[in-house]
Amino acid sequence: MRNIMTIAAREFTAYFISPMAYVAMFFFLGVCGLIFVLSTSAPGASKADMTGMFHSMVFLTLLMAPVITMGLLAQETNSGTYELLMTKPLRDLEVVMGKWLGAAGLFVVILLISLEFPLIYEAFGTPDWGMVLSGYIGIFLTGLAFIAVGVFSSSLTSNQIAAWLMGTFMLLFFWLVGWLQYGSTNWLGTLAKSLSVYENFGDFERGIVDAKNILYFISLGVFFLFLTVRSLENRRTV
Repeated sequence: MRNIMTIAAREFTAYFISPMAYVAMFFFLGVCGLIFVLSTSAPGASKADMTGMFHSMVFLTLLMAPVITMGLLAQETNSGTYELLMTKPLRDLEVVMGKWLGAAGLFVVILLISLEFPLIYEAFGTPDWGMVLSGYIGIFLTGLAFIAVGVFSSSLTSNQIAAWLMGTFMLLFFWLVGWLQYGSTNWLGTLAKSLSVYENFGDFERGIVDAKNILYFISLGVFFLFLTVRSLENRRTV
């Protein structure tokens, strides 16, 4: 556990030493702020409702996760420091979990700052805090799963741009796959719906915390972290 926390702390600190953390914050919070202003200034927007914002925040997380994870393992491989890292008494699982936790820490900081939006609603309206809490639980779980996908894509290559592209395409697959259900009434449509991030997040933004949806995002994250560990194990045998 100590090794995991050491790696996580190093990665978390590295984000703030480089411009990465500030670019990610500016992108996520800036676009969210723009959406917030547009939604509150729209005609008839008198209700303090964050449902639409949660939907946008999840998609912004999809775009941001591959960016903040693309260099976690790809850069180590490209610079040659990965081999040095592997000479230390570290297990592959410790390396993966440390990298994932470091990126997750940055994501949590961004989410905490974004709480300014419901607090503004509270100052000028009466938001449903049950729905706000449900939405943030959904975004938190979604972000952790997305980061796991990004870490996996970073383990597959030494090129950060390639890692970013692979991570983005994989996440877009899980975002768009649910559309297959509308053109199919058989098992394929049911499978597509169960795999869809869009469909599984929908309950959270409506104020429903369902164990099925929680299990989906936890399983998605664990699955890709497992694949990342196997990817690193394969490097040792090559």
